Amino acid sequence: MTNQSALPGWNMLLMGPSGVGKTYSIRTLVDSGVIPFCIFTEPGFEVLGDIPPEKLHWNYIRPATSSWETDIDNHKKLNQFSFKALADMAPADKKDYHQFIDFLSVLNNYTCQRTGENFGNTMNWNTDRCLVVDGLSGVGIMAMREWIGSKSLMNQGDWGVAMQGVETFVQKLCIGTQCHTVLIAHVERETDDQTGSTKVMASTLGKKLAPKLPRFFSDVVLAKRTGTKFEWDTADPTTDLKSRNLPLSSHIEPDFKQVMAKWKAQGGTIHPTEIRAK
Repeated sequence: MTNQSALPGWNMLLMGPSGVGKTYSIRTLVDSGVIPFCIFTEPGFEVLGDIPPEKLHWNYIRPATSSWETDIDNHKKLNQFSFKALADMAPADKKDYHQFIDFLSVLNNYTCQRTGENFGNTMNWNTDRCLVVDGLSGVGIMAMREWIGSKSLMNQGDWGVAMQGVETFVQKLCIGTQCHTVLIAHVERETDDQTGSTKVMASTLGKKLAPKLPRFFSDVVLAKRTGTKFEWDTADPTTDLKSRNLPLSSHIEPDFKQVMAKWKAQGGTIHPTEIRAK
């Protein structure tokens, strides 16, 4: 059972382009005093394979993909139907795209694929654990495919349903948990509807969802690479960033230990998760 009277764990949105060490930085969680529990929705986590299984747990949900035959059939339809007809066409194979349900099921009852151990509902975890979701792009693909199946074109309603699924997940990740959480995301440049200027935002479904995401997190960090050095940035003026547990700087060592240290200085305490009998 979680200790609801204690300071909850910190929540970080860690975003950046490919090749800037976002996944690699998970290694520093191992030495921060908590155990990372990862859910990977994209390949590339082999950079963590040398960490002992008891020190880093993971569960990989393969992204939703269609078969070559399905792609051929979709392209045949492109030659036969209008854009509107294709967008309004009812999906015939939604049942084959259950990855988002699988993803939520892992959050509800986490079993490590490395050790086979079951760790229960992530909402019952305490501050001795950190839940890492890597990454947001895969979650978005799953949420969309759950609704449209292998349909090749989406209408406005399709986007709305999938975006709501992702937003609800992010809310539960940050508000419904007591443990520390990290959500890793790619980035893209979007136009700010209020100012008309362009900003770097987390890459997710639609333009309206990305600006909503930072408000749920205690820290929003931009990962980058300067030459051969990986760094974190909380001061980039072209990005909506937050730095409650990190300094305001463009040159921060990509290390979660400093996040834990600031959280502890603010009154955070590591409380062990109660192990429930099966």
